[in-house]
Amino acid sequence: MNLLEHEAKNLFRRYGISTPRGLFYQSMDGIASSLTNLEFPLMVKAQTTAGGRGKAGGIRTALHSKEALDDCERMLSMRIAGRKVYGVLLEEMIDASREIYLAITIDQRSRSPLLLAGCAGGMDVENMPAHTMQRWSLDPLEPIPEEFLDQAAHFLLRGGRGTAELRSTIGAMWRLFRGMDCELVEINPLMVTDSGKAIAADAKVALDDDSLFRHPEIPDMPGRDMTELERMAKEKGFNLVELPGDIGVLANGAGLTMAALDTLQRYGGKGGTFLDLGGTDDPDRISEALGMLSYNMARGRIASILVCIFGGITRCDTVADALLHTITDRSVKASMVVRLRGNNEEEAAQMLRLANFNVHVDLDEACLQAVKVRT
Repeated sequence: MNLLEHEAKNLFRRYGISTPRGLFYQSMDGIASSLTNLEFPLMVKAQTTAGGRGKAGGIRTALHSKEALDDCERMLSMRIAGRKVYGVLLEEMIDASREIYLAITIDQRSRSPLLLAGCAGGMDVENMPAHTMQRWSLDPLEPIPEEFLDQAAHFLLRGGRGTAELRSTIGAMWRLFRGMDCELVEINPLMVTDSGKAIAADAKVALDDDSLFRHPEIPDMPGRDMTELERMAKEKGFNLVELPGDIGVLANGAGLTMAALDTLQRYGGKGGTFLDLGGTDDPDRISEALGMLSYNMARGRIASILVCIFGGITRCDTVADALLHTITDRSVKASMVVRLRGNNEEEAAQMLRLANFNVHVDLDEACLQAVKVRT
């Protein structure tokens, strides 16, 4: 579960991490009157779980009240990467001499928590050169070793101002990570002022969903991490995920879905919206699923569709019949590639080829075609 920034900062303050002063609003009510008590310039920040909000216009610097009000009104009506904006955070602007990156996350390779420290923070931190980022594996049952704090402080500040506060901030992040069953605690950037104060200008916290029963103080907002289409699919009982790519994938089973996404990438494609059909061969359910992918094609979110079905419980001819009755738009058909294997595959392939569908048996060939037919 990803927390909104203002929720994450409430946790930061509870664990002793300094944050800018700020006010959160879910609507325009009360914003105008509060601006008289705030100093400009100030930051106006959309509260959403979507990444990339800065590039999408979800973070702005307001120089006066009218600009702040205009930004708030615009952000409250936004969707960023398909995700809802739940409010705005008005926050003091921090003047700092250094911006650095700190995070504690789970390293899948070592299966242990990992401390990350980067010499610079801000947007595009993932593109930083390797030598500007250092990593330390942490024992989940122990405090952070003093030598790790020494190494991180020397790497980031070279013994300069802010060393003490930096060490304190990292220690507090670790206590938060363990105390709240986190999967991620990230500060990007941590602002270090001329006086040596360390302030978390941004905050990202992700909690383990399975631990939420231990944290009743965390507000339950179902679907907060979902796009509009993901919520719609969940209501209909489908597993649908929207990714940044432009190739939609309809498959039956998580393993086959992941294999299709990997194969697309091998041929220069990138999976976009994918929907796991599961074990059903109900024509109505298949038509509903195809309708969701076609909807995203109409919105320009995806440029082609790969249908990848293994016929075990699911019958390939039933899927083919659903395709024939659902896909009537010529442009959708032209941008669709079908790969069927298993139960009644020959009958299914013949039905679809007679209707001029792009049908393949081999997964690699189907994925290659899905990359080529993108509109």
